[in-house]
Formats: sequence, C-alpha cells, structure tokens
Amino acid sequence: MRAARHDDARDTDDVEDIDDKQDSTQDTDDAAALRRRLEALLGGARRRLAADELWLYLMDPAMPAYEHGWKLRVSTRPEELMETMGLIVPVLLRHTCDAKFALSPSVLRDLNSGERHPHLVGKAVTVYPRAEDFVTIAHELAGILDGRTGPRVLSDRRVREGAPVHYRYGPFRAAGSTLVMIGPNGRAFTGRAGARYRQPPWADDPFGRPAPAVVPATSPLVGGRFRVTRGIARSPRGDVLRGLDTTTGEPVVIKQARAHMAQDERGLDARGRLRHEHRVLAALAGTAGVPRVVGHLRHGEDEYLVMTDCGPADLRRDILSHGPYAARGDGGGRQVAALTRQLLAILAAIHNRSVVVRDLKPDNVVLGFDGTAHLVDFGISALGGSRPAGATRGYSLPVYRPDAEPDPADDFYALGATLHFALTGMDPVALDPDRAVNRERTLACLTAAAPGAALRPLRLLVAGLMSFDPAERAAAARRFAAGLPALPGRRGTPSPVRPSPALLDEVIGHTVAASVAAVPGLWGRPGADYPGSSLTLYAGAAGVGLELLQHLDRPGVVEAVAELARATARHAELPRLNAALYTGRTGVDVFLGAAARAVGSLPREPLGPPDPPDDTGDQIGGRAGTGTGHLVLAAQAAADGRDPDAGRHLAIASDCAAALLAGGADAVPHLVRPAASSDAAYELGFAHGAAGIAHFLYGCQRATAGQTVRAAALGSLDALAARVPGLVSAAERPEASRRYGSWCRGLAGIAALLIEAGAGEQDARLLGLGLRAARVCHRIAPRMSLVSQCCGLSGVGDVLVDAALATGDDAYWAGAKDIASLILARSGGTVRRPLFPDRTLTGTDVAWATGGAGVLTFLRRLRDRGGARLWDPAGP
Repeated sequence: MRAARHDDARDTDDVEDIDDKQDSTQDTDDAAALRRRLEALLGGARRRLAADELWLYLMDPAMPAYEHGWKLRVSTRPEELMETMGLIVPVLLRHTCDAKFALSPSVLRDLNSGERHPHLVGKAVTVYPRAEDFVTIAHELAGILDGRTGPRVLSDRRVREGAPVHYRYGPFRAAGSTLVMIGPNGRAFTGRAGARYRQPPWADDPFGRPAPAVVPATSPLVGGRFRVTRGIARSPRGDVLRGLDTTTGEPVVIKQARAHMAQDERGLDARGRLRHEHRVLAALAGTAGVPRVVGHLRHGEDEYLVMTDCGPADLRRDILSHGPYAARGDGGGRQVAALTRQLLAILAAIHNRSVVVRDLKPDNVVLGFDGTAHLVDFGISALGGSRPAGATRGYSLPVYRPDAEPDPADDFYALGATLHFALTGMDPVALDPDRAVNRERTLACLTAAAPGAALRPLRLLVAGLMSFDPAERAAAARRFAAGLPALPGRRGTPSPVRPSPALLDEVIGHTVAASVAAVPGLWGRPGADYPGSSLTLYAGAAGVGLELLQHLDRPGVVEAVAELARATARHAELPRLNAALYTGRTGVDVFLGAAARAVGSLPREPLGPPDPPDDTGDQIGGRAGTGTGHLVLAAQAAADGRDPDAGRHLAIASDCAAALLAGGADAVPHLVRPAASSDAAYELGFAHGAAGIAHFLYGCQRATAGQTVRAAALGSLDALAARVPGLVSAAERPEASRRYGSWCRGLAGIAALLIEAGAGEQDARLLGLGLRAARVCHRIAPRMSLVSQCCGLSGVGDVLVDAALATGDDAYWAGAKDIASLILARSGGTVRRPLFPDRTLTGTDVAWATGGAGVLTFLRRLRDRGGARLWDPAGP
C-alpha cells in the first residue's frame, strides 16, 4: 500500500459554537490523571507513550508501518473516559497495535462538540491494529463495552449494535483536509472521514458485510409527512435539510438533533438544545423574520424540528459565492445599510418578546427568495431565565459571560461582527486572549478591506456596534435605525500598522525567540495528527529548523538548531516517513544536511531508502517535491565538496523527472487534464498542480542540463502560461474566492514560478504574466484571513518580494509592506510581539506552513530585501 496524500490546509470559513471552557489548571490535572492511569495499566509492557494537545498516544514498537487499513474507534461520554480506558487497555496489550486516547475528559467534551472538526466527534479512542488481529480485537472490545453509550461515529460502521465500537478503512499516518489513499493498481480513494460510511473498492469488509448500497432516488418521509429534498448543512450534532410538507405542499427546513452529541457538563446534548429552540420559537410565534414551527418529532434516539423555509442561502454562502459587499463598489455599501435596517428591525421584535438571540452570525442570517433577511437557529438563545451554555468565537463570545444576565445589547455586538463579515468576507480576529486586542485588529482589517470615504459611515457603525460598552452598542443601533450618522468615537476605526525597519527587526527577533522556545516540544511528541508529522518540513521540526538556520546570529539559535537536529536524527518515527519533500524524509534530510553544515556533524543511525512518495506527482507529497528536495541536497553536497553524493542526488532527481514524463497523463494529470473553473486554481497551483511540477522540471533542467527535461519544462511553462490569463481574469471578479491568492493552490505559487522562469529565461511574456498575477494577489490580500505561507498572506508577501527582486520596482516592495501590515492586523499579541497561529490549519503554531516560521521567512526576506526560499535548490 502506498502513501496517503497530504493536502496543505483546511481553509474553512466555518465558525462553530463553543461551550464554556474549564479552568486550564483542571484540564492539566485531568490529563495528568489519565496518563497516570494509562501508565499503571501498562505495568511493564513494552510500549511508548507520547502526548500532544489532543491525544495521548500508545505506540507499539512491533507495529508495522501501515499507510492505511482497517481501524477501530471507541466512543464514550467524557465522564466515562477513565473507566473506558481501564476496560480496553488490557485488550490492546494482548495484541500488536497502536492507539490514541483523548487527552482528558474536557478534551473529549471538546471533540464531541464538533468544534475541532466534525470528523473527530465520538472518537474517544482510535485503535490501529495489524490486519490479522483486527477482527479479534473488534469482537473483544465490543464484548467488554456492550451496553455502554456514546456519540455515533458517523463516518464508521458499528461492529455490532449495542456497543460503541466502530470501524472504517482509512489512513493510519497522514493528515490534512483532503486525503487520497492509493490502493492496488494505483487506484485512489478519499481517506477523509465524512458524515457517511464509505469503503474503498479494493477493501473487503473484515466481517463480510456488503459495501454500502446506493441511496434510493426517492427519499423516505420524515415523520411520515416531510419529504427531504436536499441538504443544507451537515454536522455531527445533526443535519439541516430542506424538505416538503406533503400535507400542505409548503417548503420546510428539517433540523436534526442526534443523541449524545455535544453533551455539556450539565448533561444537555443536541436534543436538549433542539427542545429549547422549540420553546423559543413558540415564544416568537408571529414575529416577522423568524421561522415558524411546523412540527417536532422523534425518530429512534434522534429528534427533529420542522420549520418554515426562510430562503435559499445564508449570508456566509452569499458572500462566498458573490464576494464581500465592499468589493462590489458603492452599491455594496447600500446593500449593507439595507441589510442592517432589516436585522435591527428583527432584533427589536425579538427583544420585545424577552428573547436574546446570543448566536447572531453570518451562518444564521438567511436571505429570502426576495432578498429579505431572516434570523434562524435559536438553540442557545436566552428565553427568560433559560439559556443553554455556548457562544460563537468572534461573534457572541467577546461579550458573552456565563455568569451574567443576557443583555439584548449583546446581539448588537454580534450584529457588528456580522456586518464586518459582510463587508470583508472575513470572520473577526479571535486569536488573542485579550478581547480588546481582537477588536482593534478586527477593525484594522475592516479599514484595509473596505477603504474609502463612501464606506466610512459603515466602518464607524461596525465600530460602535462592537463596543464593549452595552450602552454604546445600543446607542449605535438606535442612531442608525433613526437615520442619524454614526459617531466616530474616541479613535474612529484604526488602520493596520505600517512596519518600519526597526519594527520589522523587532518582530523578527521576537518570532525567532518564540521558535527557539518551542523547539523542545517539536520533537518530543508524535505530532498532532499522525506519528512523524512533528518532523516534517510542512508541519514540524524540519521547516522550523530550516528557517532558524537563517538567524544563527540570534541568541540561542545555534543551540536550538543543534538540539532539533540531534533529536530529529534519532527520532523513532524517522524510518517510517516516505520520500516526500514536505511531508516525508526528503524534507527532513534537507534540514539535517543544512544543520550539519552550520553546527557540525550529526550522529545518525544508517537508514535504508524511504518508501517512494505518493503517485500524485505533486510538490507536497509526490515526485515533483521529492525531486526538488534532492536538487537541494545535491547543491548542499556540491558546496561541501562531496561530489559523489551530489551526483547521487542529481540521479534521484533525474529519476523523478523521468518517472513524471514517462507516465504521461496518468503521472502528470494537472498538465494535460482540463479542470472545472472552480478547480482551476487548485489544478494549476504550486502544491498539487501544474506549477509545482513545472517548477521542479525547470529546476532539474538547470541542474542537469538535460535537453529532454528542458524541453518538457519549457513546454509545461508554455501550457501553464496559456491558462494563467483566464485564471487572473477570474480572480479579478468581485465574487472571486480569496483562495485565488494562496501560494499552495492559487495564484501566488503560480506567479512565483512565472517570475523565476521569466527572469531566468529573459522571457518578457512569462515575467509579465507572473507580475500581473502577483498584483492580483496583492489586491485579494486584504480579504485573506490566514497569515501563514499555506493559503495565507505570507505566501502573497513572498511573491511580491520575488517581483521586486526581478524588476527593481519599489512598488512591489511597497506591496510587500502592505502584506506585512495585514499580517500584524490578523495576528494576536502586541504589534511588536505578535502571535501567528492559524487555528484552521494542521500543524503547530511555529510550523513553516501554518505558523510562525513561515511568516518569519517572508518578514526576513522583506527586511533583507532578498534571501532564500526554503524549497529552492539555491536555499539552505
């Protein structure tokens, strides 16, 4: 079985409800108690323990290195986690297997809520058995857990009814939002867990059960009356569906609440919140802009609330489909003003019924068929003295206090945050523990994304509604409703800070120091998503280490790099990595080679050749990246005078190029297969598409002087250039997704290649296309919410640096400074000591692709007016 493919990011726009958090000290105590319990159960068993922020790992040295296979999930409620562990660990110790456990009861409560990611719900314990032991372990676990309850694992099948033990075929070692498992004969199948069970065609069910049947064309009736027509949203807590009332012919929305899902500390689960919503809607009966209850019914353990259908799309989907209002010109401002008047009228009517919404956000603003606004989802609303716990990060959470009486003015804060989204397409900044910092940064982002005098009244309105003073929020709402201009307040709306050279140097120094401080935690755990991920260039030690090598003059860096390199070289997971550049051993070898040159030779156990990369051919996990990494390794060896090693690495790179070219359409699909318009940026992008493959081929022909490879490289550049104008035109539309700006799957990575090749070949056409694409990324940047290299602002900043170096035009340096300003505005911490985590991405806060190290790469190149990109053969 071959390696699973690692996608670069989860660039999601979902903002989910979060329950009140326990004190962090209690969380730490609970995690320590769980670990002590596991250590006691192990006794003298030969197992390795490790932990990260979510999981406690139990690893068996005898476990084979499967890429994917059949695995088991045990579901339980948080209060029963310790007891469940005591039952199942003795079973696991009788067999060869790896396993991971939720770190503590509070972590499991968080996982079961669906906040982390829907696919984590119910997965208190995951067991990775040997294929020959799977059925035996499954039956033993089902036997000892018979009669216990826990949330359903929607992506899995139950081993048997009555026991919370589930199974599915999936990846053992890879992480990311889009996983592709490669089976026999190169057949691919998605490995990502979804809301339904799916089974690869090559994998026979270990219990002999047939594969899932095709869903019938005619949907069954819900409650014998409501026919489902299509879905609106999927959630572990329950799906939201459109339907038809077969009695009246009226279109309806059917909201499901699944048993035991998102259970809080008081025992209230999704069904309890659905019943509460029913009571709230009954109190609001007859209120314009609020759905009417049609029915409330139960089916098995689940419950359903049926309501009138308010419209075809919510505000989030409308903005993502048509672009933020500010991008539509002055007409967009008029639309926001009209939307605000409608929402204020609805809120006034709701507040008159003694209800506080408490969950106003873009997802819960539904636009009717005639464009009128409605408010939906009252599951955590306050009705009199009754209100379930919960709030939404960035919207209701900044003013929500679990011990305070609900205030109608709280809804005005959420309204301001919702209008910010309507104008910018971005959720509020919510990275810093200080809500004042988050608000300041949010308003600065609003100024950048919605500039100009015409939108100033709306910016002032948002600032007033997002005041922390309830009286100021209420006054801002009253003035707008009365047609009066918004008051500018004490400071108006702030603008992003423009970085001076001194500020840049201070930010770089702080980020280097933060990376140094994080080093001990990078290699001591198996990684947040799969064993070995903490070693990689993309998400772990190799990427951090390569960037730190650019800062050897800073305090503690030499020692940190040496520690990181020594720990990486002897890490038990290193032999299990495949040959990929970003997610495998080649990237680690690039770091170790560069570190050895800087801090001295490293003792390393001799390792055999790694497993080959996956069959996608791409930069992240495929042959293009592997070949690129060996070009870097060849340059390192040549610089050290190790000519035989340089030749060996060049030969491997040439083999990668030959394999790509020999495979034709099967090996290099992105070069020849037309893509749907919605997928064009991805298919042509750097991480998984044509640009990444062309980048490798172009680098390979320069290093090897191979004429066949040169012809292929120039041909791939021509093919790419032919499609870029259409991609740029699509990115210039107001409704264009901000993903067009990303390095990994958008224009930034494509532009970087075209600028490099255009300058290297003295080809004005390629260079001009690259510069045009870079300028488009610059225009998109104010709407990009992530600060990272992967899908974020740092990737855009780097391509503007490339453009400035290629042309000498100060306008591109000014553009790069704009990006640095936006990064500081989208970050937590202080302006001089910012925090750069992108919480929607896989990886640590200091990782190169998803955190501080990647931001540091861009800021360093901006400050120094040049410098290495870490994946280039000319790099470290």
